[in-house]
Amino acid sequence: MAPKISERHAAELERMLSKHEKKQKASVSLSGELIRAADLLAGKAQRSALLERAVRRYFRQLLRRVRHDRDLRLIDARAEVTNRESDTLLDLQSWPG
Repeated sequence: MAPKISERHAAELERMLSKHEKKQKASVSLSGELIRAADLLAGKAQRSALLERAVRRYFRQLLRRVRHDRDLRLIDARAEVTNRESDTLLDLQSWPG
């Protein structure tokens, strides 16, 4: 299950991902099957690039979910007004009836 991200953290994450900084070393422990699968698909020389792309894709997916949830909240907040407006328009279309 994906973590919940606040709007503030989402904005900060989006800002971070828009930059392309110099690479830094990181030590990450992965299960053996993930390492073998990465090597199979990308080769040992490109393992880091594959993992970086996967993490970037995951972060972009989280950001899309945050935007989607925000859009749904905005639509839901305005649903009653929108429904009233569309009912009024439907009444006008059938006038005189």
